[in-house]
Amino acid sequence: MNAEFWINAWNTGRTNFHQTNYNGQLLQYFPRLNPQKGQKALVPLCGKSKDLLWLAGLGLKVHGVELHEDAVKAFFSENNLSPVVKTQKGPFTHYNHEQIVLSCGDFFQLNATEKYDLIYDRAALVALPAPMRKTYAEVLKRALKIGGQYLLVVYDYDQTQMEGPPFSVSTPEIHELYDDRFKIELLHSEKPANEGPRLGAVGGLELKVYRLTKTR
Repeated sequence: MNAEFWINAWNTGRTNFHQTNYNGQLLQYFPRLNPQKGQKALVPLCGKSKDLLWLAGLGLKVHGVELHEDAVKAFFSENNLSPVVKTQKGPFTHYNHEQIVLSCGDFFQLNATEKYDLIYDRAALVALPAPMRKTYAEVLKRALKIGGQYLLVVYDYDQTQMEGPPFSVSTPEIHELYDDRFKIELLHSEKPANEGPRLGAVGGLELKVYRLTKTR
């Protein structure tokens, strides 16, 4: 799986992962991170998620990173946000509106010198096949400040029952990816009720919400 897969998904409308309302796990569990006005929050592989608006409403400086430029443009147009100032810096094209910056480009090239207080991941880690998840985790380890917190929402299921994405990410794998730098807490686990026909047909499916706190 490569960038072309996701570009094609956006181009052909295969974007069932996009939610038209704020994500329920975000609303319920992000406040446990005790976000403070002015803090910087990173949202990897953000698409055109409305969750960016909710995070900005907390007074956070929100930085979303998305591969597909049409998704970035759609976020601003669908939410009637303007003006948008477009700038080019390094491998990214940046779209700005007040407290929200969306950077269009390859997330794996995110500047290692940029540091964040918070990370929100609802559909990024589960969008990546296993060989890419370790590299993704390393980018986040560099990006988050010591003491910073990371809200992670994943699916856990028998991967033989369905081809991803979304892929299954088990609790042992999360510990394998993040134990070296994070304290990991499972905040919630449930069988989700309304995840669409593909996921709904998977037996033993669990939606899990984690809080990760960077310790070193």
